[in-house]
Amino acid sequence: MLDKIAYDYVTEIKTRSANVAKIKYELAERVKKYSEEDKIKLRELIQKWLSEIKF
Repeated sequence: MLDKIAYDYVTEIKTRSANVAKIKYELAERVKKYSEEDKIKLRELIQKWLSEIKF
Protein backbone atom coordinates (compact mmCIF):
# COMPACT_ATOMS: atom_id res chain seq x y z
CA MET A 1 0.00 0.00 0.00
CA LEU A 2 2.83 2.41 0.81
CA ASP A 3 4.39 1.59 -2.56
CA LYS A 4 1.26 2.72 -4.38
CA ILE A 5 0.98 5.91 -2.33
CA ALA A 6 4.62 6.79 -3.02
CA TYR A 7 4.37 6.00 -6.73
CA ASP A 8 1.15 7.99 -7.16
CA TYR A 9 2.66 10.94 -5.30
CA VAL A 10 5.77 11.00 -7.44
CA THR A 11 3.89 10.65 -10.72
CA GLU A 12 1.56 13.49 -9.76
CA ILE A 13 4.47 15.76 -8.86
CA LYS A 14 6.29 14.97 -12.11
CA THR A 15 3.40 16.13 -14.32
CA ARG A 16 4.01 19.37 -16.16
CA SER A 17 1.37 21.58 -14.50
CA ALA A 18 1.45 20.01 -11.04
CA ASN A 19 0.48 22.10 -8.04
CA VAL A 20 3.22 20.67 -5.82
CA ALA A 21 2.12 22.47 -2.65
CA LYS A 22 -1.41 21.09 -2.98
CA ILE A 23 -0.15 17.57 -3.68
CA LYS A 24 2.18 17.67 -0.67
CA TYR A 25 -0.64 18.93 1.56
CA GLU A 26 -2.98 16.18 0.38
CA LEU A 27 -0.33 13.55 1.06
CA ALA A 28 0.30 14.95 4.54
CA GLU A 29 -3.41 14.80 5.32
CA ARG A 30 -3.64 11.29 3.93
CA VAL A 31 -0.84 9.87 6.12
CA LYS A 32 -1.61 11.64 9.41
CA LYS A 33 -3.03 8.46 10.88
CA TYR A 34 0.01 6.36 9.93
CA SER A 35 2.64 5.35 12.46
CA GLU A 36 6.06 7.01 12.48
CA GLU A 37 7.61 3.81 11.10
CA ASP A 38 5.23 3.85 8.14
CA LYS A 39 5.96 7.52 7.51
CA ILE A 40 9.69 6.81 7.44
CA LYS A 41 9.16 3.91 5.02
CA LEU A 42 6.98 6.15 2.85
CA ARG A 43 9.68 8.85 2.75
CA GLU A 44 12.23 6.24 1.68
CA LEU A 45 9.93 4.93 -1.04
CA ILE A 46 9.28 8.44 -2.34
CA GLN A 47 13.02 9.08 -2.53
CA LYS A 48 13.44 5.80 -4.38
CA TRP A 49 10.72 6.63 -6.90
CA LEU A 50 12.01 10.19 -7.38
CA SER A 51 15.40 8.85 -8.33
CA GLU A 52 14.02 6.13 -10.63
CA ILE A 53 11.29 7.92 -12.55
CA LYS A 54 12.51 10.11 -15.37
CA PHE A 55 10.05 12.17 -17.40
